[in-house]
Amino acid sequence: MKAATMKAATMKAATAMASLSTAMATAAATTIDSTHRILESNTPDSTTTCPTSLLDESTVDACLTWQKSESSKYNCTADSYLSSLTPGKYAGLTANYLSFNTEQAFPHFPERAEMLTRCTGGTIIFSEASDIAVDPITDIGSADAVGAEIYDAYVMIYSFTREASSLGLLETLNERIRENTVNLQYEDMFPKVRNMGEYRKDGKTNIDLLMADGDFFTPVIRIDLLERDGLPMPHTWDDLVEIARFYNGTDLNDDGESHDDWGFCIYPRTGSGFNDAWIPELMYSTWATTDQTRGIQEGFLFDEETLDPNIGTGFEKAMNYWKDLWPLSADACITSTFVEGRCAIGIAPPGCWKSVFVNTDEGGVAWRDRTNGDWGPVLRDENGEALWRPTFKDGTYAEPYRLKPLGSLEVIDRETDTLVECGPNTCPKGEKIKPSNELPEDDRANRLVDSPHVGKWINRVPFYWSGGYGQGIRKSANSEVKDLMFEFFSYVNSPITSVDDIVMPSWLDDWRYSQLASYERNYQKGGWNYDSWNEHQRVMKYALSNDVNSALTLQLPGVLMYTRDVMLDQFQKYVSGESDMETVKEETIKGWNEATLVYGKINQLDSYRATLGLNELSTYQKCTLHRQEMDAIDPAICKEATDNSTTIIIVLCSLVGAGILALVLYFFYKRYKSFQAIKKAHEQLMESTLNEATRCLQQLDYPLHLIRADEFVNDKQLTQHEVMRNSHRLTVLDNIKDVDAFVLAGKHVVFFSHQWTAFNHPDPGNLQYNFMVSALRELAKEKGWNEDLKDIFVWVDYSCIPQANASVQNLAIRSLAVYASSATYFIVCAPDTHHTDLNDVCDLSTYQRRMWCRAEQVCHSLRNGTGGMFLAKGKPGAFEFSPVQSDLFTESLRVFHGELTCCRCEHKGMEMCDRQSLVVPILGLYGELLRAAHDGFKTGGDVSAVNAFLSEVQKHQDDVFPEKFNRVMWRKNKRVVEEVVLFGDLIERMRERIKKGTMFVAGERGFGTESTKSSDFLRHGKNDFIRHGSLPEEAEGNGKGEDVA
Repeated sequence: MKAATMKAATMKAATAMASLSTAMATAAATTIDSTHRILESNTPDSTTTCPTSLLDESTVDACLTWQKSESSKYNCTADSYLSSLTPGKYAGLTANYLSFNTEQAFPHFPERAEMLTRCTGGTIIFSEASDIAVDPITDIGSADAVGAEIYDAYVMIYSFTREASSLGLLETLNERIRENTVNLQYEDMFPKVRNMGEYRKDGKTNIDLLMADGDFFTPVIRIDLLERDGLPMPHTWDDLVEIARFYNGTDLNDDGESHDDWGFCIYPRTGSGFNDAWIPELMYSTWATTDQTRGIQEGFLFDEETLDPNIGTGFEKAMNYWKDLWPLSADACITSTFVEGRCAIGIAPPGCWKSVFVNTDEGGVAWRDRTNGDWGPVLRDENGEALWRPTFKDGTYAEPYRLKPLGSLEVIDRETDTLVECGPNTCPKGEKIKPSNELPEDDRANRLVDSPHVGKWINRVPFYWSGGYGQGIRKSANSEVKDLMFEFFSYVNSPITSVDDIVMPSWLDDWRYSQLASYERNYQKGGWNYDSWNEHQRVMKYALSNDVNSALTLQLPGVLMYTRDVMLDQFQKYVSGESDMETVKEETIKGWNEATLVYGKINQLDSYRATLGLNELSTYQKCTLHRQEMDAIDPAICKEATDNSTTIIIVLCSLVGAGILALVLYFFYKRYKSFQAIKKAHEQLMESTLNEATRCLQQLDYPLHLIRADEFVNDKQLTQHEVMRNSHRLTVLDNIKDVDAFVLAGKHVVFFSHQWTAFNHPDPGNLQYNFMVSALRELAKEKGWNEDLKDIFVWVDYSCIPQANASVQNLAIRSLAVYASSATYFIVCAPDTHHTDLNDVCDLSTYQRRMWCRAEQVCHSLRNGTGGMFLAKGKPGAFEFSPVQSDLFTESLRVFHGELTCCRCEHKGMEMCDRQSLVVPILGLYGELLRAAHDGFKTGGDVSAVNAFLSEVQKHQDDVFPEKFNRVMWRKNKRVVEEVVLFGDLIERMRERIKKGTMFVAGERGFGTESTKSSDFLRHGKNDFIRHGSLPEEAEGNGKGEDVA
């Protein structure tokens, strides 16, 4: 309370209190102290902050006047983010922020910082780095030097943060993000954008950068030229070389000149300033398409265990492509080559293409006035029309076409370093190339002739180059200043501001789903036409999604030594013809290994694995693979194991007679002790698994989200979870008790089980959605429910499981068994349709082959029987709806024989198979069923339906609960087939538990029960709800919300 008015108020308050009794004075003093605290927190509630019952009228007036004057200092009304903050929250704080080329790269940042200042009182001082790669690290510090620590926070490129991350010099943002989920909405960010800011350390994924840039190399092509000349859309690097050669040196914009028209435009290219260092990353993006087939964790630059450079056939092929392309290319960003129509195809980050797609008066592709240099205004005729723009045959403007990243039809077999044909097994994340007539109606590429590659598999790899920007905080900065800087980061990153800011000229590319959600919301206002936005959002969503086979650039400490000092030099020598391929390969391997030694091979190995999202190798593995390097760090680390081995050898060689006998006896004694220890560990593991199986069905790792059926029907399509959540259209049940109460209140939960018909969308043709709607109406009609559907709630994966945040998504998937078993009705939706990416037929048979589809059916039926299960199938215009038949159920019981994507990918970069994750919930549900039968037998109840169900399961026990399975894994780049225990003897152990009455249950209901003491463990408190076949007559719904479920 420093204002003059407050001083006056305090004096008057003191005078007033002096005239009160001692007790009243004490109370008033306490209240005024409370008033001070409230005022300092800027809570404008006059009746609370100015205690009218204890102070005289003039004092209250002074208090209110002060309060008003303080509030007027701050303005938090600009947007909903600021309005959620406390005015003056950071008053008096100043933070130093090291930005980079702010005027061009992030022109909206200073304005946003000023708006935050007007609201909170905190000041952010912008400074400009001269080298975005080096300057932040110089200030933060490194292994070799203490940082200057002038700045509190930085804009950084993700590939240059790894040394700071490994040393713990950057603030880990996980908890801050968790505490600001409402405004920041981190899960709205594309998964692969989040990956760029993450670093794996000590078995934990740390978020060290708050990324704000979905940056990858994106191809753009003059689609008018392809249509004119009868050429197909390019898909491969060979296609690109052919097109570049075909058009290079020809008149591409009808200006009568061809000497400065190019077949290919790229960025970065020589002359692009500090980005020249990253020219080799263009080659990396090609290299990845042959050498990486299984996602980020596989990597392609180094062996993930030995750190040997993967310089082989794939590297050679990529270098040859760029040797062909380099003389056919010009710059795509820092000159007007592309926007003047003087280039046929280009590859650059998405931000480079903004000027091409902004179709305001001076945007788009057109002839320009170059009198005063490049990039002048569009040249126009006397009527104001552009003199020339690219057009289709029908005369309409031909917006350059943005296409998916190019790929390869062949990939490397890492065991032999030879190229093999891309297919479902060799390219598990690949896709089939479609004919033009199978493309969406709004895809302009459907006007082109078919590619000669139609029907072939292609391995596309979106490559996230070093241009991806994020923001980091120095860990050693003042804690309050760190709070201020993170608030600023969140403010400019939040969808509340960034949805509008993203269309401004800047270096930032879309990093959120919400930024691409609606053409009218932002891109139309930003000057884009519908075609450009539509093709842009389609490619961005593809390249930054969770399942795509994307690759990260090199991120090791000292990355410039690898990429600029070694690779750029060798790249330039090769494309110019100065060096041959063998020399380039030898020099690159030599240079990279020398760079690794400078920073320490073990440190670099740990960093490389961390950037791929892999844990460090164990000490044993490091000692086995890298003994020399480990000894250089500390000889004692690996010495003990060596000394033990040496001692054993000496003893074995010197002992004879009784000594040998003693050794043999000792050996067997140790084997016996080891056997006992293993047996004990096995017993503990089995008991722990049984306990977890019992527990897992009693709690939700992630709340159950449901959609009211009438709203589901009105949506006209399946809507992504994040959109549903942000529009507050999801009903959330936090625990099992809530689920039970919800159902007992007369609500019907319908679980839809279906297969996805595209890699990145469950139902691109909307056919499955239409069948779901028809199924809901048929079910309501059959059960006699109200037609308004307001007492029916739908669960469907795309809407009810997070799609954007992989970590949260995994929590929901872990709860999938509980979701399915908690539903009152279960509908299999399997119409005849096509998989848009694989060009395969999807129907009931393909649905039944999927392990997760089988698992959902079994999880529901083990707790509920099949009486509430229905099948929606057929073809468009021929909808069929019927109860599930016994033959379908029998097939579904063979859950663990179903198909899995992880098995198709041969578990590359994975610790376990998805089959193993289903053991616990399936075991728990089976235990429920056993206990129901056991309780019924003891109490004399009718358990014939339960026993019939158990009998059906037990007929196929070996198929339903396989003891073991063969798992294919990759270790040290070798394919390994190993036998892995699945259920083992867990089924027998569960039966014994039930017989002994020791199936202990502890869950969210707040208490534990034993199976012999209660039947409340069964579905929603009704043990007769576990059934096989039709519902008992008294359990049928009556249409008035009185269903037994």
